[in-house]
Amino acid sequence: MVYLAIALVAVAALCALDLMLTLAVLRRLRDHPSGPAAADEGGIAVGAAVGTFATQCVEGAPLTEKDLGDGAVVSFFSPGCSPCRHKLPVFVKQAAALQGRRQVIAVVVTSSGRRDEEAEAHTMAEQLAAVTRVVREDAEGPCTTAFGVHAFPSQFTISAPDGASPTVAAVGDAVLTALPVGSA
Repeated sequence: MVYLAIALVAVAALCALDLMLTLAVLRRLRDHPSGPAAADEGGIAVGAAVGTFATQCVEGAPLTEKDLGDGAVVSFFSPGCSPCRHKLPVFVKQAAALQGRRQVIAVVVTSSGRRDEEAEAHTMAEQLAAVTRVVREDAEGPCTTAFGVHAFPSQFTISAPDGASPTVAAVGDAVLTALPVGSA
């Protein structure tokens, strides 16, 4: 009888450990950009209207939602984001291939008050500025809010035929390569 009690306690402890590990994995997946919570690709959905915004690019040019032409690509990166670091060189290469044929805008988003992100944000902005227009803002900035971005990196292709209000035509990693290259 003693062996049965010991076996029962061991099985119960094993089940409790399994439950704790499963909950830890689910919590990590929820926080990870590719987890179940990111099924919406990190921002507003395809077909949704882009919110109104007015901001300034790092070179000083103004940018509003009305400036987003049909086929424009808007991508959001954040320093301290491991997937952003991995995708940045690919994005720069793809954006360089689209120069002059499609409007590409990159937004570098930093957390408010995080000085440790400034150096990485500056480096990101410099790399991106060589191939695209760049906006730097904090997590509550006008572009981030207009696109409802809450996960990084996030990419959107804009539909705005004949000057119509911009809507999201595509989201996700394949935004730059999924659509045929056109003029913007």
